[in-house]
Amino acid sequence: MKNYLFLLAVSCLISCKQPEKTITENEILWDTYGVPHIYATSDNDLYYMSAWGQMKNHGNLILKLYGEARGTSAELWGEGFEINKALHHLGLYEQLQPAYDNLSLEHQEMLQSFAAGINAYADKNVDELDEKYRKVLPVTPYDIIAHGFRVVNYEFLIRGTFLSNQKIEGGSNSWALSGSKTATGNTMLVVNPHLPWSDLFLWHEQQFITNEYNMYGATLIGNPSITLGFNDNVSWTHTVNTIDNTDLYEIRKEGNTYLLDGEYIPFEEQDYFIKVLQENGTLKNIEFTRKRTKHGIVIKETEDTALAIRFAQMNDLTPLIEQYDLMSKAKSLDDMKNALALRQMPFLNTVYADNAGNIMHHFGGLVPKKNGDWDKWQGVVSGDSSADIWTDYYESDELPTVANPPSGWLQNANDPPFVNTIPTVLDPNDFASHIAPNNMRFRPQRAARLMHEEDSISFDRLVELKHDNKAELALRLHDDLLALKDQTSDSLVLAAIDVMTKWDGSFDANSLGALFFMTFTNTWASEKQTSPFQLSSLLKDTWQYDDPINTPDKFVDNDEVIGIIKKSAQNHLAKYTKLEIPYGDYYKLKMGDLEYPATGGPQHLGVFRIVYANPNEEGKFIGYFGDTFVLVLEMDEEIKAKGLLTYGNSSNPNNKHYGDQLEMFSKNELRNIWFKRSDQEANLELRENKNDM
Repeated sequence: MKNYLFLLAVSCLISCKQPEKTITENEILWDTYGVPHIYATSDNDLYYMSAWGQMKNHGNLILKLYGEARGTSAELWGEGFEINKALHHLGLYEQLQPAYDNLSLEHQEMLQSFAAGINAYADKNVDELDEKYRKVLPVTPYDIIAHGFRVVNYEFLIRGTFLSNQKIEGGSNSWALSGSKTATGNTMLVVNPHLPWSDLFLWHEQQFITNEYNMYGATLIGNPSITLGFNDNVSWTHTVNTIDNTDLYEIRKEGNTYLLDGEYIPFEEQDYFIKVLQENGTLKNIEFTRKRTKHGIVIKETEDTALAIRFAQMNDLTPLIEQYDLMSKAKSLDDMKNALALRQMPFLNTVYADNAGNIMHHFGGLVPKKNGDWDKWQGVVSGDSSADIWTDYYESDELPTVANPPSGWLQNANDPPFVNTIPTVLDPNDFASHIAPNNMRFRPQRAARLMHEEDSISFDRLVELKHDNKAELALRLHDDLLALKDQTSDSLVLAAIDVMTKWDGSFDANSLGALFFMTFTNTWASEKQTSPFQLSSLLKDTWQYDDPINTPDKFVDNDEVIGIIKKSAQNHLAKYTKLEIPYGDYYKLKMGDLEYPATGGPQHLGVFRIVYANPNEEGKFIGYFGDTFVLVLEMDEEIKAKGLLTYGNSSNPNNKHYGDQLEMFSKNELRNIWFKRSDQEANLELRENKNDM
């Protein structure tokens, strides 16, 4: 018995790590990058101070977003009418009370504490906040739930279908490496979400330390829980998965009835109105009627048809706080699987590594059980039969999952789950085809190639690989472009081919071929009347599951491509002085008065490090989307971590941390993550005590 107790005690010392010292004081240690390290004696104190920290860095933006999610921003300051209407029309506000009531008392109190922290900060720092946004106060737990729905469900899953009948694709990269793949024998993880660099898509970096757990990571602003990062035992990240849980039905109608299973049924109707602030200060009520069918919510009507949308959590919204509370406190792979099994997050892959040597990729979320294959559900579905109205979801353990593959590594870059390592482990035929398609675009191919071709990867080498910015498509076409030189004598075409083939495929600031390659691929897509995202469809050899990182390949018609290269060169020279132009001369990273040359490129060309840019009035391109919060982790007894938050940890232009990491991003650098209190004390900018909050 004594031996058993001794082993139990040793086991707890290994796996149940405690903070460096017992926490008796509620305080925030702010480091020199504006990251709050929150020490709390209880979860409620933790969430109160977490809200305080978010408000300090993003106060105006958080209140703006809560006003929009509440559905009253048009009333309060005359802005945000479209999002107000969308959330009303989707029936969000009827779900808030039951969603809150269904939470445990513990998690209700966490939301209450988070709301209280927001209100306390606003009360004590009135002068920092815009008067129009202060009208939102006081914030309630229902605002937090509504904001979570707006960000997670609406913006990521519903919005594209709701507004344009098109499904929106997101972006993220991740790698997980087991000890057989690393130089030290420790597991490693790369956290690398891609999102716009503004508004509701901003990440807030923070650390949660209690006497029970120590969690470092980031959350999308306005949300209470850390949603990706690491604790003493486990690490995880998310990538957007190829999930389809939002669908449109075309329904035949007569008058105020619709056809289902050969019978005409009355629409369900409910009136709602939105108040809109007028220029003269008065309020105008705009009235609408929401119609429902058994399929979902009607979003468009003609005389003979109606279009209805169906989406996950349409009638049973569940706040995310319980799942992420469990994930933050996880100590093992089984703990993480149990948290993911809740499926309160309706989509996302989870890529995982722990200090016990495990890695995992899990295709998660609320995946509907449907009638038919993937292709059937990518367009508008006939609403004639109730057999096509999905009502049930796959359990978590029924979804594609790989743990500890023989290869020693896993990747996901928003591709379907079947080629998450090489050699592959999953057989697509083992899963219903409507769960996910089977393909692989150029960016995930780049991600897989970088892992597949390396062995004994050190931490520093993994950091280098994370900054890889070569275009997989450019490398794939290199030999085909060279072969074209024997088929033309046109000096302009030959010069253009030289630019693309002497170039190493990288999107560094000083790269001389990147800008022209973008001109070529854009011209190619335009001439073929297709999207730049569909360039693989223009190649002769199609993608093959049995050769996933070497296909597609080869031009279909060499003479046609020669003509496109010539037109590309003419287009390029009409805009620029020469074919070879340093990429960073025209592609910039800019925040306020800060401006740096960009590194990174568009994902559709197979660039792992993503930067998308929009043209400005000066003829330059300003980055607006791409790498956001980055972590490179080595899971050991003492975790090694480097990271970056591209735009800094504040959205307030008057805050010193607005854009303070942008230059490091431009230089492909990461900073040390200060996980230990001793490091935080050594890099301390401010100490705040909860008693003063």
